Amino acid sequence: MVQTITIGVAKKEDLYAVYQLEQHLFGDHGYPDFFIRQAYDCWPAGLLVAREQNNVIGYVLCAPQFNGISLKAIDGWILALAVDSSVQGRGVGKKLMQEAMAALTGCEKLWLTVHPDNHAKNLYQQLGFTDVEQESDYFGLAQPRVKMVYEAV
Repeated sequence: MVQTITIGVAKKEDLYAVYQLEQHLFGDHGYPDFFIRQAYDCWPAGLLVAREQNNVIGYVLCAPQFNGISLKAIDGWILALAVDSSVQGRGVGKKLMQEAMAALTGCEKLWLTVHPDNHAKNLYQQLGFTDVEQESDYFGLAQPRVKMVYEAV
């Protein structure tokens, strides 16, 4: 029997599962539980989860970037993408990214960062993101990230 994967806006009761997934995949470089809670409060429509049999198997966090003059969002950010290792390769990350990109419709550019060795970089390129620059210490010493952009047409 094929299990259906659904994508939807996170509920408060999903937050602990999102935190556990973050810790499992990223360890010390994962978002802390209080940030996930505040992200849920600040960007409720931007915290999306993938579920299979009511279990959270992935999530994406996207948010608008406000310009320096007003609270008008012109760009957006994909702040996090995480997919449980047991379901990687089944298109869950792609579905989450497509939903996040749709949620940020109207933004001129979408931004994200990724570790240069992370295989998710291929997914981002398939979705139209291109490399802008690489910083060797983006998240601290020896924590390199490639900054990527998607330009809406």
